[in-house]
Amino acid sequence: MSPEVPPQSSINAIGMSRRVADTTPDWRIWSLLVAAGAIPWSLLWDFSWECTVGIDLPLGAPHLATYAAVGLAALIALSTARFNSRSGITIGRLNAPAGAWVIIWGAAAFVISVIFDRWWQRSYGLAAGIWHPPQLLKAAAFVAILLGIWIYSARLLDTFSKARVDALIAGSLLAFAGIVTIAASLPNRQHSAGFYQIACGVYPAWLVATAAGARRRFAATAAALAYTGILASAVWLLPLIPGAPGVSPIYNARDHLMPPPFPLLLIAPAAVIDLLGIGRRSVRNTDISVSLFESVEAALVFFIAFMFVQWPFASFLLSPASENWFFAGGGRHWPFFLKIDDAARRAFWKMPGDELTFGRGLTALVLALTSSTFGLLLGRWLRSIKR
Repeated sequence: MSPEVPPQSSINAIGMSRRVADTTPDWRIWSLLVAAGAIPWSLLWDFSWECTVGIDLPLGAPHLATYAAVGLAALIALSTARFNSRSGITIGRLNAPAGAWVIIWGAAAFVISVIFDRWWQRSYGLAAGIWHPPQLLKAAAFVAILLGIWIYSARLLDTFSKARVDALIAGSLLAFAGIVTIAASLPNRQHSAGFYQIACGVYPAWLVATAAGARRRFAATAAALAYTGILASAVWLLPLIPGAPGVSPIYNARDHLMPPPFPLLLIAPAAVIDLLGIGRRSVRNTDISVSLFESVEAALVFFIAFMFVQWPFASFLLSPASENWFFAGGGRHWPFFLKIDDAARRAFWKMPGDELTFGRGLTALVLALTSSTFGLLLGRWLRSIKR
């Protein structure tokens, strides 16, 4: 007696359910995405707190939010570890995916940096500066955690889910880059060579990596939108929180938290990168000449498109037209401890040797080329990772 064969429709339904089950990201991915977004947002909160209140307590609310985000990422990464398994990378008797190990190492570096930072500040006080060794280690820890989340999520097989995950994580990395360079990215500096050199050296990497690593179009645009959402939400929501200076001198008194600067218009170069298909051609054709052409193309596209929109937008941000809740501009918002006259608040700062000349613009293009090449290699590698 031959076995009963199920109808073709049932077979199709069973196959589809299996594909959905195999490609739907598990709860760990979404928890890691929460942590990825919470890291830059908590750092923006910390920036606003220090500019408004000034008292930077180790257990202050912004710091607790950062600890929670890092702790969540570390716990999720640890939950993937197994004893005597051979499905990932083995260290000692523990086995875990590569991305989980990167997250764990980043979390460990963060804990060390916090302890190191407390000792450094007790030893050197306010003379410690902004980018002293503990802060550099902390920044490296954040990048490792975010990259680890991206590497772990690259194991997703579902195209649409992977595209959304890539966009959110790349947006978090773009937002973190914006926070690290926030002092050099004030609207008052956005007509200077240094600003464009920093932007060209930092942002193309993550935009091109997303375009090359994703399996859907407009991935870089989605990443730029995620970046904009993270920073803009801080601009709009943080001023709703009460806060007043806690130390002196007080030159710019406030009664609510100061908003961070409005996000850069990365959406423009990201959209052009996607429209031209940059990052996807070299995935289909591994010839080195194709990769080199795409890197050069990405560098030119980023520099031209970004300058085309950001240069006039900077003028708008320093004008009275931007003095509103949405843009939080017009030169009104400054840290309470910074003494600055009204003319300087609304002017572009012209530092000696920082004018945007042909030679300095060429330097920005070289930095964009280096950044784009790194992003292309990273994106191709992320695309090659399988579950």
